[in-house]
Amino acid sequence: MQTLPLITQRTRIDVLGINGQPIFSYHQQLASLLQKEGAEQSLALFFAEPVTNVLRGEVSWVTKLEGPVRAFDALSPEQKLDVAKTLNQLCQRVRAVADKVQSGSGASAAYGAQALRAMLSTPDALASIFMVGDRIVLTQWGCVPYGEKGGNDEIDSRFAQAFKPAEKVLAAHQKTLTPAEPSKLLAVARWSVLGLLVFALLAGLFQRQWISVIDPGPSLAIEESARARVAALWKQIGEKAAACFPPQAAPAPLAPPVVPVAPADPPSTVSSGEIERRLEQSAVSQGKYVNVSLAWQIQADLDLIVAEPSGIVISMYDNNIRESSSGGRLDIDANACQKMSGCAVKPEPIENISWNKKPPSGRYDVYVALFSANTPINQRVDIPYTVLVTVNGKQSSHEGVVNVSDMVCTDRCRSKVRMKVTSFVIP
Repeated sequence: MQTLPLITQRTRIDVLGINGQPIFSYHQQLASLLQKEGAEQSLALFFAEPVTNVLRGEVSWVTKLEGPVRAFDALSPEQKLDVAKTLNQLCQRVRAVADKVQSGSGASAAYGAQALRAMLSTPDALASIFMVGDRIVLTQWGCVPYGEKGGNDEIDSRFAQAFKPAEKVLAAHQKTLTPAEPSKLLAVARWSVLGLLVFALLAGLFQRQWISVIDPGPSLAIEESARARVAALWKQIGEKAAACFPPQAAPAPLAPPVVPVAPADPPSTVSSGEIERRLEQSAVSQGKYVNVSLAWQIQADLDLIVAEPSGIVISMYDNNIRESSSGGRLDIDANACQKMSGCAVKPEPIENISWNKKPPSGRYDVYVALFSANTPINQRVDIPYTVLVTVNGKQSSHEGVVNVSDMVCTDRCRSKVRMKVTSFVIP
């Protein structure tokens, strides 16, 4: 995974919603759908993966592709035209997949098609495109400018409006022109070129006239004279002030103020690709039917909690039940600590609860709780986290934050209450 050189401020964009949820939360499902229905992985890799930082209100973008990263503006004119052609082809294939999904039955088919088309919206068509090696990667997908009511799912058309040479690429996909139409276009082109030449001539004359009347400003001698007069006036003011107010004994020097050391900015949440990498690195096999993962990026001891319909709670948080009769099992417990600080920790913590067989029917509730901040009270920071839930191959990502205000400190700093993240239902 590599991070693309773009950070999207949430105050400048709105994320489109599908079925009441932000489209970002469906990234893994949409990528799987594009790979399955599009019959190739390249279509899924066209869309970068969003990584949100809830505290800073920012979205970073990562990709599984490898190779040098170049922004669209850094490409040559020939490369930009190649991007325009490939972009149009990719968008057409995404729309074809959306049409194929929509032909299915049920509400899920309609939502899936709607989400795929919404992915082709972006607040800035040119700034959102990067080349990674020889592949195009789209960032800021599923987003619109802040305050915009709906999305425009024709990014290739908006791209052509911002990058005029790309219009001929779109024209190649339209109907063939009649014999009379080329002559009309040729006449329009001639008048357009003539108009541009006249505009350039007038602009040059205007620029020359404008530059000639710019005030060069005061000379160096005038400026130095003005500075000397100001210094003399300040000296006179000081002498009169000294005559009016006799000097007093200087106060005893004060001890220098103690400046508190501001804690470092807390890290961002963890991408789904990074979660899968951590599980593989920790030799944890994901559950064949249900898998729930928790990841964060700090020395704290967070605990993953899953409450079964029967009331059994799988977790190391207080009840210490690592395995239930339903087949659910806590595979790994990270950064276990029962004191204020000083415990051994892992730099890339991960927790995982899995089922390798179908669990009993009913609703399963997923919680996160802080068992120990593993740091002195005055060094606590907010802790962002990511929970990745996979049920029968369908994946969803959920993000949250354990705020300092949510902690209570005695022998260690822990959560006041466990925080519910999401639920899933086994039919």
